[in-house]
Amino acid sequence: MQRSYDIFEVMPDGSSLWRAAAVGHENAIIELKKLAARTKNEVLLMHLETRTVIAIMNSPAPAK
Repeated sequence: MQRSYDIFEVMPDGSSLWRAAAVGHENAIIELKKLAARTKNEVLLMHLETRTVIAIMNSPAPAK
């Protein structure tokens, strides 16, 4: 059985917007990359059942 994943976009004000769902790890990563290419905001791939963040893209640079 393949897991279901959810993709969120973190807006500049810190709020999160659900953007997509995907079934299967590989498919979820592909969908995350597509969203990351369309926005400069941080995007996250999560497995909600375990509350695990699987991947993050467009993460802001750490403050110096």
